Amino acid sequence: MRKNYGILNDDEKNCDYNESIRYREYKRNVRNAQINFEQILSDFKEGLNNYEHEMFRKKDDEMSEYFCYNKKKIEQLENLHKDGIQNLDIMKNYFSHNTTYSIEIARYLSIFDKFRIQLQTVKNTFDKISLHNNIHVMYKKMDPPPLHSDNNSNASKTANTFNTVNRSIDHVFKERSALEHSLSELDNMISVGQETSLKLKIQNSKIIQQLKKINIINTHLPQIQKILKNIKHHNIKRTAILSLVIALCIFVFFMFRIYLKREIYKNKKSDMENVPNAFWSSCCEQDAFIKKGKTVGEKESNRC
Repeated sequence: MRKNYGILNDDEKNCDYNESIRYREYKRNVRNAQINFEQILSDFKEGLNNYEHEMFRKKDDEMSEYFCYNKKKIEQLENLHKDGIQNLDIMKNYFSHNTTYSIEIARYLSIFDKFRIQLQTVKNTFDKISLHNNIHVMYKKMDPPPLHSDNNSNASKTANTFNTVNRSIDHVFKERSALEHSLSELDNMISVGQETSLKLKIQNSKIIQQLKKINIINTHLPQIQKILKNIKHHNIKRTAILSLVIALCIFVFFMFRIYLKREIYKNKKSDMENVPNAFWSSCCEQDAFIKKGKTVGEKESNRC
């Protein structure tokens, strides 16, 4: 699954594409190992079941061939399990940064862990059968006494000894299986502890990176504080200058308004003063004109 990082250049696309190709190759190898392991294991279990039912009926040559064949099967199972685990370790080291890949790798690891337990169980069963067969062959090679002779007590002792040995072998293998189960549980606990320690290391590295970033911020913090103080001081100065300019504008506006009112008042007052003077001057002009008319009339009457 490809990650979406927004804008990717050609190199990042090619790297992502090559990574997916390599992951698919490792996954194909792991898948083939899984399929072959399951097939061989099913055939091997079927052969063991058939052998347990026909163990005392087969000849020595058939038994030797059977054991050689099954030993090869066990070696094949061990090699397949080893190859699968090696591929998964490589995948875990190189592809665990991708969440989808990591989940799929964990699933295959759990599958091969179950394969390990099944392989150990099958090996225990095979070892048990081999030991039983060796004891059976050993007692067959012994010259058994006749059943209807005086040595019947020796024959019964031999049979009892054979049964006791078989029971002891069964007990030993049960103890062995219990110990192996305990060891597998310890291995699981160790693997869980290793994964936990790895996660803690990753978290520790992330915390260290965050602390480094915090230290970088702390080193630059005085400079940031100075810049903020300068910005604050600049804002205060700008606010003060702006308020002073506004106050001056308001003062000039009101002074201009008062000046206009005074000028209007002066003009009105001068108009009021000029009106009576004009009236008296017009009256005087009329009187002079009347007097002048009278004198002209008198002169004309005297001429007549």
